[in-house]
Amino acid sequence: MLVLLSVAMIVGELQYKLFSPVRPYLSWLVTPIQVVVGAPQKMISWAEMHLDSREDLVSQNQSLNQELLMLRGQLQRFDALKAENVRLRELLDASQRVDEKVVMGEVIGFDQNAYSHKILIDKGFSNGAYVGQPVLDATGVLGQVVETSAYTSRVLLIADASHFVPVQLARTGFRSVLRGTGDMKRMELMSVPHTADIKKGDILTTSGLANRFPVGYPVGIVRTVTHVSGKPYADVEVVPLAQLGRSRHVMLIERALEDSQ
Repeated sequence: MLVLLSVAMIVGELQYKLFSPVRPYLSWLVTPIQVVVGAPQKMISWAEMHLDSREDLVSQNQSLNQELLMLRGQLQRFDALKAENVRLRELLDASQRVDEKVVMGEVIGFDQNAYSHKILIDKGFSNGAYVGQPVLDATGVLGQVVETSAYTSRVLLIADASHFVPVQLARTGFRSVLRGTGDMKRMELMSVPHTADIKKGDILTTSGLANRFPVGYPVGIVRTVTHVSGKPYADVEVVPLAQLGRSRHVMLIERALEDSQ
């Protein structure tokens, strides 16, 4: 019925202009209906547009986060390389201060537990390494080679409880033996009389005795000197100067082989 009425109205309008006088009023009546009818479509279009925009924003956010993560990784790598260059420069400077011939090596492994502190380096007997050879880093005495293979060597660190280093006080020349405790940050100076001139901040260097290390290389710094009544010797605690457990590049001193022969 509505269809027939609509057709009749269209024919009447086209043929006889029947609705011309009331067309403005019809438009006024129809406009709100058109707005209401078209509103859902506009809302759908608006929602689709904003949904696309949100998806684009989410995608952009993910891309930016990935790019930021990549840049942070590159920055960390840059900082690591910068720090590595500083360490290499320090090692180079230290090697130039060493009178003996040296071989540069790199730490490639660690063997640390409650009973032993050792590192593995990338130089073996094919590179001239030998058992008993002193090993230094850029800041001090690191240890001695205790095992060798063709291309690698194992180094016992001075902090190991079985390691002893003949040392002397740089300020006074007082000689003693520095003993490892198993603690990477603490060593003990043995047989120090209560009357010995030793104090916090004193530097200990290798004395050259027993041909274990060439004379004059820094080993540690005195942290505390404690005098306990009834004990024959003072308790002297020393901090190693070498970066035990943290050094990556090392120097193998060759002179000790000549001295030991």
